[in-house]
Amino acid sequence: MIVSDSTPLIYLAKLGHIQLLQDLFFKVSVSTEVMKEIARGKQQGFGDATTIENAASGGWLKVIGLSAAQRRRLSKLRHIFLDISEADASALVLAKDLKVPICVDDHRAVKVAEMLKLKYIGTLGIILLSVKRKSMRRDQAEGLILSLPEHGFFIGPDLISEFLKQLRKT
Repeated sequence: MIVSDSTPLIYLAKLGHIQLLQDLFFKVSVSTEVMKEIARGKQQGFGDATTIENAASGGWLKVIGLSAAQRRRLSKLRHIFLDISEADASALVLAKDLKVPICVDDHRAVKVAEMLKLKYIGTLGIILLSVKRKSMRRDQAEGLILSLPEHGFFIGPDLISEFLKQLRKT
């Protein structure tokens, strides 16, 4: 099991590979705050939001409401780290409480995950792990990574180069 923030869900859905999360982790939990972010995307007409909602309807993507105590920790986290979103903070709190890794791409949220001693993986890591576990071929993974910028995912040339190097080692 893993907790996910919205960004990996969105981009895996845009790539047509959201099921990788299910293949790798069986169950994925998200906070209601993350789903609210997804719902805003649906209101703006993004098809990936419908794909994510369908995953929630399918049962493997579980939406969890935060308890009052968790909401207090969320507020405290956002007070300390002013530049992380409510959805990011809620995913961090949920992962910490469930004692599971978090799937997150936001650089600042990754830094907070490190401070909280949470294991984490991002969209690129999901794709690489899928190749390692033979859920995806190398050439498919390479194509997905190279197409991410077309979908609005910022990825610098150095990171692409490093990913491709790791992919060749797999």
